[in-house]
Amino acid sequence: MQTSVKVFILGLLLCISLVTALQFGANFIPLDQIISALMSLIDPNAKASMTDTIITDIRLPRLIYSVLTGIGLSLVGLLMQTVTRNALADPYVLGVSSGASTGAVFAIIMGGLPFLGQYNTPIFAALGAALSIIMVLLCVGKSNSPVKLILIGMGMTGIFSALTMMIIYGAKHEAQVRSAMFWLLGSFAGIQWGDLPLTAIIVTLFMLYIYMFNQDLDVLLLGNHEAAQMGLSVKQLQLSIVIISSIVIATLVSKVGVVGFIGLIIPHLARIVGGPKHRNTLLFSALIGSIVMIWSDVLSRALYSPEEIPIGVLTSLLGAPLFIWIIMNRYKHNG
Repeated sequence: MQTSVKVFILGLLLCISLVTALQFGANFIPLDQIISALMSLIDPNAKASMTDTIITDIRLPRLIYSVLTGIGLSLVGLLMQTVTRNALADPYVLGVSSGASTGAVFAIIMGGLPFLGQYNTPIFAALGAALSIIMVLLCVGKSNSPVKLILIGMGMTGIFSALTMMIIYGAKHEAQVRSAMFWLLGSFAGIQWGDLPLTAIIVTLFMLYIYMFNQDLDVLLLGNHEAAQMGLSVKQLQLSIVIISSIVIATLVSKVGVVGFIGLIIPHLARIVGGPKHRNTLLFSALIGSIVMIWSDVLSRALYSPEEIPIGVLTSLLGAPLFIWIIMNRYKHNG
């Protein structure tokens, strides 16, 4: 099947998913009301009903953010697997999510800074992520070894995970612990229109940046020595990818918490569909990641409606068996 046909099919599935996902929530909304609500966004003179408000002010920004998250996590996962040349690498391999988790949990349980109000959690999460990546870069130094990068990232993950557990253990109220754990498991609940502009800009610029360097990423897979012999500035490319990827992850995690397995699984599926060339895998990762994240969020809202399951629980539950299946098929001929 030609690449253009695959892109068309996935694009069609994405469009169908975008419309269908708006129907699900605490109450099921028929398709005609969805269309009416979307049309009211175009017509400034239209009188919005309660249903229109639910769709346009609650479900639509949440849906868009889930798409951005699916794209961001999938592409960062692909880049981490390329930079480290490790098929098991994911967006959180550098400890960015653990640093963000520590910052967020600190804000939730310790209270953060009063003047920040509702922005306490995302700001402290972003600060924690920034601290983590700065520490990783300082420890890595001038080395361009992917093994060193992974091991230091694992070490940072251990440090910040321990700090997070210590903060939770010191909580004085059960409600604080529940809030912290719910954040750690990920959720799109509470996403508003105001959360979208910055994330949309960062993810869009990120997509454009990595697409410009898709051929360099192909060369990087050959190995650091071979890539350097072909004229590629390996250390500079690795450093730019690590910094930009960390900014994307910090932005996403600060709003929705930790969403597991998307960045690990989707690049593998993209390679199965589009082959090893980054020109194709970048596009397929974005499309498949968007679709999977949309339906993961739908399931999180629909399975125990009106209650929600944390999105990280569902992505892990769906992603882990799929990952096992991919690995079993990939290595079945290698013993």
